[in-house]
Amino acid sequence: MYDRSGQGGGRLRGRSPESSTYLVSICMVSPSILLMAIILSTPSVAAAGSCDVPASNPPDVDLLIEEHGVENFWEFNRGSDLLSLDMDVFWESTIDNDSASALKMELVPGYMYTFCIKMAPNSDDVPLEPIGDVYLMRGGDWDRYTIDYEMRGDEDFFDVDFLPVEWRDTVDWLPYRDVHAYERISEGEFSVAIDSDGSIWNSLSDALGGSDQEYFLVIDGWDNRRHADSGAAGGAIDVEVLIDVEERMNIPKFTATLLVGSLPLACLIVPFILHSRYMEHGKEEEHDEGAEMPYLDSEADGGQT
Repeated sequence: MYDRSGQGGGRLRGRSPESSTYLVSICMVSPSILLMAIILSTPSVAAAGSCDVPASNPPDVDLLIEEHGVENFWEFNRGSDLLSLDMDVFWESTIDNDSASALKMELVPGYMYTFCIKMAPNSDDVPLEPIGDVYLMRGGDWDRYTIDYEMRGDEDFFDVDFLPVEWRDTVDWLPYRDVHAYERISEGEFSVAIDSDGSIWNSLSDALGGSDQEYFLVIDGWDNRRHADSGAAGGAIDVEVLIDVEERMNIPKFTATLLVGSLPLACLIVPFILHSRYMEHGKEEEHDEGAEMPYLDSEADGGQT
């Protein structure tokens, strides 16, 4: 229909009920697009980056890392309350034959930790091939690891082979995330990032005296219960560990739910909005004033002359 816009002319009156729908659709999809842009723009860190760390430590390194021996189980001493590891550190130690040592530290979210380990035969001991095992584990697993070491002579003690695999983590020690076990190596490199401060069970452990941010890098030189380990080295091994610490942006956990759920939610909501908008538009009463089209006006004027 046309409305009078002036003498002898008219204009088309149009409505755009879809504009609000387009706006709602954009609002629903934009979070997903924004999150994808953030993820793509975040610099990625290789799973095994090179450790560019000098073989020296800051003066207050004792507040960041602490060495523990596997033979000190009966002392019931978990050591000092360390600060969060937020700078590069260097650690060297000697692992005696049929023994193990561990580096205690507190790993926290917001950082990428890259560990570079190198083993060499001890110059004061018999020449041997420096082969050992490396494990990263939590504080509770370290406690069970030391028990396993103390009872290594008793084959029937703490036998977990009869338990289902999914239950063994309740009584046996495991590497962090079940994957950070590097066995039969003379040098290795791996990276890890902590995604959260721990679960409710780790919070309970914290209340009992532990810490859910407490981790142990274990250098193993004895024959533990794992089938793929290297066994006793046969002599002392010198170990050097470089830890490269880099800041890392952590995306909040709810973003995964928002990213996955926004598109299906938009597909459900947009049709309802379209339907309601068109229904409201059909119920509106329009009062249109009739008007002659400009072409007919000119024909009528020509006939009269």
